[in-house]
Amino acid sequence: MRVENEPRLMFVMERMVRRLTWLMLLVIPSVVWAQDTPQPAADNDADPSAAAVSDTDLPEPKAAKADSLPVKDLGQADQPDQPDQPDQPDTESLIGLVLCCGFWSVIPVVILVIFLVRRGNARKRTETLSSVAAELDLEFHPDGDEALQLQLSEFPLMNKGRKGQLTNVCAGGTDEVRLWIFDYRFITGHGKHRRVHRQTAVAMESAVLDVPEFRMRPERMFDRVGQMLGLQDIDFEGHLQFSQQFVLQSEMAEATRDFFDTGLLDFFADRPGWSFETRAGSFVVYRPRQLVEPTEFQAVFENGFACFTALRDRLERS
Repeated sequence: MRVENEPRLMFVMERMVRRLTWLMLLVIPSVVWAQDTPQPAADNDADPSAAAVSDTDLPEPKAAKADSLPVKDLGQADQPDQPDQPDQPDTESLIGLVLCCGFWSVIPVVILVIFLVRRGNARKRTETLSSVAAELDLEFHPDGDEALQLQLSEFPLMNKGRKGQLTNVCAGGTDEVRLWIFDYRFITGHGKHRRVHRQTAVAMESAVLDVPEFRMRPERMFDRVGQMLGLQDIDFEGHLQFSQQFVLQSEMAEATRDFFDTGLLDFFADRPGWSFETRAGSFVVYRPRQLVEPTEFQAVFENGFACFTALRDRLERS
């Protein structure tokens, strides 16, 4: 199933804005400090070699020249007039200040561009999904469904991060099963570590889904370290392909281990990258942090029913 990731350009621009903001917080105080730093005072001490010269060594001025000088000029002979020098601007400091101000003026523009592009992409996605839902004969709720979000509130996906929100909900089903396809977003971290996670998920509900409650997600590199520290992971020695791809956890560990027979293990092993969560009579399946393209919603629809069929077949085998 082909999926749509967050546009790479938007991600790069966001990171540049965050890093540039922190850089400016460091650069501007440095520039101000450099401007306020007092310059070392000039050395006004007399030249020792000049002071050592005695009056007798100086040439005697001519009498006519001395007589022609005014008295006030004679008294100020040792202190020649110094013209006032205008302060020269520090060119490097001015350039640095202009650059800093320039960067700060660009940041709001970049943020505005990111906001407008994202809003445009979101509007286009909603319009396209509305058409897809009509083609699949599904109900469409662009602004989410509060009743559905409350119904799914016990699933681990709905309890990650904060400010969870459902959008673009497509709903449908049969007499046997009810199905929802939706976009779900939540936020983790704060400040420069703030991250918005978006994924397309499928939820299904049926009275025939009498399955143990478990959660399954792709195994990451640090999960092996976690297992050594006591993190639960139900493995199957007879099916290494599944055990190497997924972390399987449950408060009903023995029942879950018995429920995963070879047929169910094969089914999920052929679908790497999936996260799968169950509750009494329902389940949620999704790929973490991946939005499905609207053109692939037909495949998402079919995959949801494939999961339902796999669980139903497993129940029939028991």
